Amino acid sequence: MLRYLWVLMLVLSMPVQAARLALVIGNGGYNANSNGLELGYLHNPVNDAKDMAEVLGKLGFEVILRTNADKKTMKQAAREFGKRLRHFRQAMDVGLFYYSGHGFQHDKVNYLVPLRADIQHEVDIEDEALRADYALRFMEYENKGINLVILDTCRSAIPENFLRKNKGFFDDLVPGLAEMKAPANSLIAYATQPNTDSLSGFSWERNSLYTKHLLTKLRSMSHLSIMDVFFEVRDQVMQETETEKIQQVPWESVSLRKRVCFGQCGNVSTIIDNHIVQTPVVVDNTAQKIAELLKTCQFRFDNNWLTSGANGTALACYQDVLKLDSNNWDASRGLVNIENRYVEWAERALKKGQKAKVRQYLARLRLVNSESPKLAGLELQLDSMNSQFFRDRLQDGSLGPEMVRIPKGQFRMGDIQGGGYDWEKPVHQVWVSEFAMGKYEVTVGEFRRFVNVTGYKTEAEKGDGCYVLNGSKWEKTKNANWRNPHFSQNNNHPVVCVSWNDAIAYAKWFSQQTGQQYRLPTEAEWEYATRAGTEYSRYWGNNSDDACGYANVADKTAKKKFSDWSIHNCTDDYIYTASVGSFKSNAFGLFDMLGNVWEWTCSEYESKYSGKEKNCIGKNHARQLVIRGGSWSSEARGVRTADRGRDSRDGRDSGVGFRLARITL
Repeated sequence: MLRYLWVLMLVLSMPVQAARLALVIGNGGYNANSNGLELGYLHNPVNDAKDMAEVLGKLGFEVILRTNADKKTMKQAAREFGKRLRHFRQAMDVGLFYYSGHGFQHDKVNYLVPLRADIQHEVDIEDEALRADYALRFMEYENKGINLVILDTCRSAIPENFLRKNKGFFDDLVPGLAEMKAPANSLIAYATQPNTDSLSGFSWERNSLYTKHLLTKLRSMSHLSIMDVFFEVRDQVMQETETEKIQQVPWESVSLRKRVCFGQCGNVSTIIDNHIVQTPVVVDNTAQKIAELLKTCQFRFDNNWLTSGANGTALACYQDVLKLDSNNWDASRGLVNIENRYVEWAERALKKGQKAKVRQYLARLRLVNSESPKLAGLELQLDSMNSQFFRDRLQDGSLGPEMVRIPKGQFRMGDIQGGGYDWEKPVHQVWVSEFAMGKYEVTVGEFRRFVNVTGYKTEAEKGDGCYVLNGSKWEKTKNANWRNPHFSQNNNHPVVCVSWNDAIAYAKWFSQQTGQQYRLPTEAEWEYATRAGTEYSRYWGNNSDDACGYANVADKTAKKKFSDWSIHNCTDDYIYTASVGSFKSNAFGLFDMLGNVWEWTCSEYESKYSGKEKNCIGKNHARQLVIRGGSWSSEARGVRTADRGRDSRDGRDSGVGFRLARITL
């Protein structure tokens, strides 16, 4: 009887298990061109949030996880968090808010940056950003226990050029976060000290610098007090950044009244017969061995001794850890980090055209993970480096249009033969890096597919139509657009009545579909690709009357309908657009570079060359964009390699289309 009474007393004297709830948010998918503050994409926060959620879950927390969240989603998550905290009544109940992503302070108030925040003026800040203490206020109001806030933010400073451009609009923006005082029985941990920016993680690493070390300590030291854990994290971060221009020093604001641990604290106290018996946590020798091995693995990884090295390799080291513990998270993540590093190196070598290095890195990647999801794509890109023609695969598995690899080189740009216009001068030397150009102009069928998938409406459809030829006059016509340019087309004809903005939208979508960088060509790239090594006035020679074998132009066929036209003295059998590829190509294998339709470029127009021809314009810059190549309605002087046209970004007519360029890897 006494034995059962003793057991009952033991059970009654044991503390009730404390409740633990965490809200974890990671925002990384920013677009510098759309968030107002020009804050760019971050590689690590989504991984940070997912990994924190996993580790906290293993430590007994219920987790609310949100990634790449807009402001509405962040507020809804915080409200859900607060509602569930309402039931926390014990002194040792724990509420935890973790955030990884962009943040800033304004007028000594800290803000977290949701996705798609459009902050053009300081007046916008309250509406578009989320106060950093928003979740904390729910915690303070609803939770009667312990509140923890961890902010891994201020990854990169607001760009200097943004502050210069907006001088006077954001006078109270300063680096980093402002100091927030922790309310009673709470802790606020920052990735770095107030008024300084923290470092992002490397793109080949899964986590940010701060969260990387925090995760490591949570996995190995969750039995220590929270303050001891943050002390260890601070020490590791400071060591790693001691050679940086500004050393990163993690910082905490603390008002905790009790000792608390992320996991089960190192000594478990049990009351038996009014005596306190301390039961120390036993450290397994295997765990010690694994911890030492992991330090060795990390050292080898940091020194790039990945799969080869006289002093041992990171690959072999992580494999040894997994022999001791097949479920070890750090070792599994280490192998993924090795894989990611080889992928990054291979991609970098592809960009530089270093084929031998690419083969070497891919061979090592196969050693690490022969089933790496990146392997097939990298091998395909390596194969395409040896081929002049290639096609990228879209997300549905189908192949995109043919692209032609254009070799790097130098050429003379402008009115080389003379007899052109003043705006084709001066003739000057231009160096062009390797890139790829669409073999054909973008067709009606290809553009239709984009519209069907996205629901996109062109500016002609949303606005007042498109310029078309009515009789002998070009007139803007309300019902004219790419579907109806007021002449007959099939799916193989070049799409027309598309503005520069429409072409940019198509290129952006195609980039998302293929994972490659598609855009419009610069004006210099366009002329270099069209000349294909020649210096004639046209890529077939100087005789305009030879045009009809190479281009769809104003000719004798068109003269029958438009009697007042100046024409080429030849017959191409087309009045309006022709199917792409109907005529001979140039020496690079590109079709219709002259004639058929004018083609948009990404370069700003200027009346004399001064360098803008080599670049794409930035966001919302340039009133006039360059178009090149002439069209089905162009006379001889307008169908020359050096000839230049221009139009506004929203301009559209039935003689203008486009073709894509692609950054080659």
